[in-house]
Amino acid sequence: MKNALFPKIFPKLSLLLPLVLVAAGCASHQAANSPAQSNPAQAAPALPTAAVTLAAIPMPPVRTAADHGIAKWTGLLRQSPNDDKVWVRLGDTLMQKPRETADPRYYGYAEQVYKQALARNPNSADAMTGLAWVNSDRNQFDQSTLWANKAVALNPQDNTAYGLLGDAAAATGHYDDAYADYQKMLDIRPDIASYSRGAHLLYLDGNSRKAMWLMIKAIKTGSPYAENTAWCRTQLAEMLFDQGALLPAEQTLGDVLKTSPNDAEALAALGQFKAARGSYPAAIALYKKSVAAAPSFASLTALGDLYQLSGDKADAEKQYAQVEALSKRNADAGVDDHMQMAQFDADHDRNLPQALQMAEQNKASLNVSDADTLAWCYYKNGQEEPAKAAIQTALARHTPEAGMLFHAGMIYAKANDRVTAGKCLAHALSLNPYFSPRDSKIAADTLKQLGSRPPETVAQVPAH
Repeated sequence: MKNALFPKIFPKLSLLLPLVLVAAGCASHQAANSPAQSNPAQAAPALPTAAVTLAAIPMPPVRTAADHGIAKWTGLLRQSPNDDKVWVRLGDTLMQKPRETADPRYYGYAEQVYKQALARNPNSADAMTGLAWVNSDRNQFDQSTLWANKAVALNPQDNTAYGLLGDAAAATGHYDDAYADYQKMLDIRPDIASYSRGAHLLYLDGNSRKAMWLMIKAIKTGSPYAENTAWCRTQLAEMLFDQGALLPAEQTLGDVLKTSPNDAEALAALGQFKAARGSYPAAIALYKKSVAAAPSFASLTALGDLYQLSGDKADAEKQYAQVEALSKRNADAGVDDHMQMAQFDADHDRNLPQALQMAEQNKASLNVSDADTLAWCYYKNGQEEPAKAAIQTALARHTPEAGMLFHAGMIYAKANDRVTAGKCLAHALSLNPYFSPRDSKIAADTLKQLGSRPPETVAQVPAH
């Protein structure tokens, strides 16, 4: 099924020539009018009044297109609170704010707004898609699938709903279903959201060349929100970096930071690239700017790790405490981040039994990233056989991820499978010798202990 995506869309895309996340991806809910049909949504609990719902939404300083949208739609709804389509537009705009600020409270605001739309029109497929979007970003994929299926039943041309079905399928490891859903999304409307999703899925399957080609199409297609296009450029840069192409990755980010100098994802990616070059002070400065703009697990963790590598244990612990605080804020907002916390704890040898317990929650339905996290948690808890089984699941789709291969190498080394361990570690370092300031060195040292010689490129990584 996975290869069916491209024979089908290539002819269509050739006519269009002169896409997450992510995550997934550049989801931008574009409302589509659909005729009312008999199959209304289930009755919702009593809602606050329109005035109360609107009053709860913070009015940010008008700096971005999303800020302008929030001001516009709330103003219209104060005058005409019974227009379900305007409620949906407001919900869609609110869903942009967590991408810009990493503030999970906006999911709750958007959820209430979409429910206001449904209260006025129980057959609003757009509102149902909005609720699917909220639940998807909260990693509540059962609920996301439920709402997306309701939307598709009412409007079979809702490409965003198909994208959200694909996101849920990919997140739970059902990749063939994800390909089918993303194909439907592309067939209905090729746009930045559908292209970027296809790119992400292709990359997971090791088809990096076509993935980057499709991500470039997403960038060229563009979005009303500058952040969405910047996100796609940053993803392209990350793909290049994952293959060890450090200079092209840095060059790809140049345009992002010229037009969006405070884009948190791009700042963090450039910090990663500076760290790969051994420029820790510059990397720390970039990560600090990223965290100030929109704190994320990845940025806070990387900043803490760089402090740790620089010998500043006190500041490292401050960042690690911020990771835990972020997890609590997410939990309060209904966001499920247990796999990220499991990965963080396993990487830093903290709360290892609890980390394994969290990782095992997804054991029945694993995507490659979750399988990798589960394998690493087993490894850190001294359970070698389950670790080997989980890492085989993680590697099954040939994702070009050096960190995953590093985990595999360490797991097989612990299990005394020296040949497989050596192959995995050498593959990780040949794929991307810069993949981690800390783990790249561990991989090279372990290869030497195994009696193998690291790839020559490792010697070119500058030491701090």
